[in-house]
Amino acid sequence: MNSKEFVQELRDKVKAFCATLDDRPPAYSYVPLTTDEERVRVMKSRLWNELRAADLFGGWLKTTPELEVKTMMARSAHEEMTHAGLLMARIRELGAEPFDYRPLPAQMSMFNAMEALPDTCQRLAGFSMGGEGIANYLIEKCLAAPSVPDWIKAPYKRILADEEGHGSGPEEILVRYATTPEVQDATRRAVAMRLVLMREYLASLDRWAMNEADW
Repeated sequence: MNSKEFVQELRDKVKAFCATLDDRPPAYSYVPLTTDEERVRVMKSRLWNELRAADLFGGWLKTTPELEVKTMMARSAHEEMTHAGLLMARIRELGAEPFDYRPLPAQMSMFNAMEALPDTCQRLAGFSMGGEGIANYLIEKCLAAPSVPDWIKAPYKRILADEEGHGSGPEEILVRYATTPEVQDATRRAVAMRLVLMREYLASLDRWAMNEADW
């Protein structure tokens, strides 16, 4: 399989995953939430994601040999911290403490698994395509939903604009480097792993945000 076909395969897998969320949007999208307490809970969880994502990008720099990828990751780390600042400020405006959040076990597992990915193709496919692609899809649902208050939508309009500004970058790098069956197989597995862990994180966030369970 040539690398362009391979990237399209990964894109289709992520698209199919997103389609499974259409009938019942998760709490992560804010769409089903009915109280500000629930919304602040989800925003705290998503703030943790932004901070952990910055850690990942920064931590990968030392073991990333490709200069253009290293540059992209450094910029991404800064961008994730900027997004974290937006969410932190909004949480404080609601009178809540941004940093009393305890990450859900599935959430921790997901990021720890991403951190352990050993090379550029697995990292960009698993984290950027498999994770940020889903996050952006759900942000779009958030922005389109009348049930979501404007105080939530405002920071996510900025976040989505930033993400869309470089959304094709990881795919272009995968086209360049995911050229052998061995690399493609490992990268495919990284995406599959991310989707499995993402589904459990979304499910546990639903339970916790709506006070149905601790996680």
